[in-house]
Amino acid sequence: MLIYSCEKADLTTTSNVALNGQLTNRTVASCDQCPVGACCCSVEAYPASGSHSLRFCGTADGTPGCTDTNGPSPCNSISGGGQTIGLNSTVGYQRLYCMYPGNAFSIKNLSGHTVTIILSCQYDLTHPQKDTISIADTDTVWFSTDSGCAVAQCQ
Repeated sequence: MLIYSCEKADLTTTSNVALNGQLTNRTVASCDQCPVGACCCSVEAYPASGSHSLRFCGTADGTPGCTDTNGPSPCNSISGGGQTIGLNSTVGYQRLYCMYPGNAFSIKNLSGHTVTIILSCQYDLTHPQKDTISIADTDTVWFSTDSGCAVAQCQ
């Protein structure tokens, strides 16, 4: 007796990759990998040189369970995904991540030097809002997004 089975396999893209046998998170490769209704955000090193490492907390992608309660109002209750984003000549100086509108997030500089970045959560729009900010080594900055995915720094 022979049984045949046909199953339609869905092609999915995961946000985890294996590194030395352990799963680790990575940034999204395109805006359509963001959850439905989420803002498509970009972070870009300026100038595009050197090697930079930034820890994001409160994103719609990344590893769940990241919280930050140290920010100023209205960024004093951050939760969501967490991920470390590297910007360098190997991976590129611009990376994408996802945010839910109306949520807050934090960025900590782990680079060992001051980093200047261009930040936008309207990456997929024709004329996105972009903010340029410098973050000193080990400092954290906090941002909120509005219903239109515009970013505002919490101070």
